[in-house]
This record gives sequence, C-alpha cells and structure tokens, in this order.
Amino acid sequence: MTLPRFSLRYAGTQLFFGPETVENLEKWVSQFKRVYLVTGRKSAEVSGALKDVTQILERAGVKYERFSEVFPNPTDTLVNRLGELMWRFGAEAVIAIGGGSVIDTAKNASVVAACGGTIEDYIKGRREVREALPIAAVNLTHGTGTEVDRYAVTTIERTKEKISLAHPAIYPKISIDDPRYLLTLPKNQTIYTTLDALYHAIESATTRDSPPIVEPIAEEAVKLIARYLPKAVENPRDLEARYWLLYASMLAGIAIDLGRTHLVHAIEHALSGLRPELPHGAGLAIIGPRIVEATYRARPEKTWRLLRHLDPELEPREEHAPRAAKAVEEFQKRVGFSEKLRDYGFSEADEPKVVELTMKSLGFLVRLAPFDVSEEFVKEVFRRSL
Repeated sequence: MTLPRFSLRYAGTQLFFGPETVENLEKWVSQFKRVYLVTGRKSAEVSGALKDVTQILERAGVKYERFSEVFPNPTDTLVNRLGELMWRFGAEAVIAIGGGSVIDTAKNASVVAACGGTIEDYIKGRREVREALPIAAVNLTHGTGTEVDRYAVTTIERTKEKISLAHPAIYPKISIDDPRYLLTLPKNQTIYTTLDALYHAIESATTRDSPPIVEPIAEEAVKLIARYLPKAVENPRDLEARYWLLYASMLAGIAIDLGRTHLVHAIEHALSGLRPELPHGAGLAIIGPRIVEATYRARPEKTWRLLRHLDPELEPREEHAPRAAKAVEEFQKRVGFSEKLRDYGFSEADEPKVVELTMKSLGFLVRLAPFDVSEEFVKEVFRRSL
C-alpha cells in the first residue's frame, strides 16, 4: 500500500506528513547560519532521524551544535540551561528531534534564549513572551501532538508543579511527521504515547467550552487508534499502523489546541510532577477510566460519539457511563496496559499533595471539566488508581 504524503498549514505551523518528508526541512533551514539541535539521549540516532537532519544541515552549510540530554518530564532547570546554551551559541533557529519531552523542551528554551529570564517567569506570567527562536519539530512519537500545538510542558523543580506554557510564539514553524522514524519506538512507548493521544481526543471534545469543530476531529483520532494500536503492538514494524497512529496523534494535537484538556491531564500532571519516573501516557491511562465514567455521565452524546469505536454496544445515555469506562479499561488491557500507581512508588501518603497540586496549581484545567470536581472526587480517583 502506498501511504500518501501531504502538507497542511495549521495556525503557525507548516506540517509535512508521510514517508521521506524530512527533505522539506532543507529549504527552511537554508535561511539560517547557526542552528541548535535538541534531542534525547538515544531516540534520534536509533530512529535514523538525526542522520537525515544533519546531512541536510551539512548540505546547506549550516553550523550547528547539539544538546542530547533531554529526559522525560523535563524540568525548568533543564530548560533554562538549554536556553542559555542556545543564546551563547548565537542560534538563529532550533530543530527538535524527538517526542513530546524533546519538542516541549526546545519550545520553552527557545523563549528563554530569545527573551531572557527563566521559564518559570513566563509560565507564571511574571514576564511576557515577546518572541521565540523559530522552531522545527521532527516528531518521533505518535502521542503528544506538540508538533502542531502551542503548548509546552515543564516541571518546576522547586514546587513540583508540572504546567504548560501556552503561546502562539511556540508553534513550530515547520514540522515533520514521518512514520519511518516510529518503527523503532519501543513497545511500552508505543502504548503510552498512543494512549496519550486517546485521552487528548476524549478530553478535547468534552471540555466545558469545546467548540463543535473538535468533535469530528477527535472522533477520527479515536477510530484510528482503536483500529491501529493493536496492530502496532503486535507488529512494531507495521509502517501502515505507524502512519495512521501518527495521523491520529496529529489530529488529537489539533483537537487539544482548539478544545484543551481537563481533569485527566490535571491529575496526571500532579502525579508526574511529584514522580517524574511516571511516563505521562501511563499516568493518563492509570487514572483515565474513572474520569471517563464521570465525563460520559456529564456529556453522554459527545463521549458516546467517540467511545462507540471501542464498544459498538454503547448508547448515548448516562446509565452507560460505567460501561464506557470499562470499554476504555478493556481496550487498554487488550493492548498490554494494566499498570497501577503503586508500580511507580505511589502510596496513600501521597494523596494530600496530589490533591493540593491538582486543585490549586492545575485548577485552570480542573475548571474545564464538564462536571463539578471536588477534592473528594480527586481523592477517589487517586485511591482507585493505586
């Protein structure tokens, strides 16, 4: 099967999608003399993306330096350090080669490099984002959608707050979604990142003020995930499955850019802010089904439209909320996910801090949930997820 290549412009981003689309980077990067590369420790090399990008830079005669120390759930200390390195190098642009952590770190550091200060200044609104270094994103996972959105997440080490910067200046100028680079994505990351996209779709369509345009976008993402995640888990080298999961993730990224997220992301950010060893997608999947039940009860028509692709017997009635939660949980188990918070060292002693971070630092997301959220509900979700 020939997998189509296409380009589209969304907000501030020109996206090139499909096999061997990385060559579109050359024209863009040729306008610069000095570029900073941002990667994780291994994925850029293993996927082959780093070799392709550096060959393009060398053909174009562009000088570059590389930072390869980005880790999952990146911190403000990391972002600030990278921003200073970019500034000292005199970087005119940034190329991020990686998944959500890498691209988000590059986005945030590009603000620090261009405007000074610390990333906490901008996240907390103490300084205004005036500009950012131009960013190119070469995406290596099918989960975050950060290659097409205006968000970038950082954990503030001092307070354990994991919060997004949201600003039009950090839309990537150009993004590459090439499914060839995902063939080496490990099984656990295949599951975690795709479940991240699943919850992006569910939440974006059900926030209090989600615009109607989000629903069909989110539904298509869920439909594709339901069909292709089992195939990718069974055969990691299935390029067609990787292509459509990447497409679903991109759609879900646009969906959260338009409709945002709510309680699943709020509680998960509290959890992985406290324990960075918890992968973001795993945290969402652990707590998600219980919140899906409450969401389905509050928005049965909207949530049914999405989750009928996991369980065709669902009906758009409040009484089917427990069945909807079970459909999500059973799908997760079917693709190999059955983790709990205790697997990452959480215990009952963590409950007060999780509740505090969720309700205070992440209250702006909590308020977007389609139902009233109490501290007791957050406690219940946490306890049932241990």
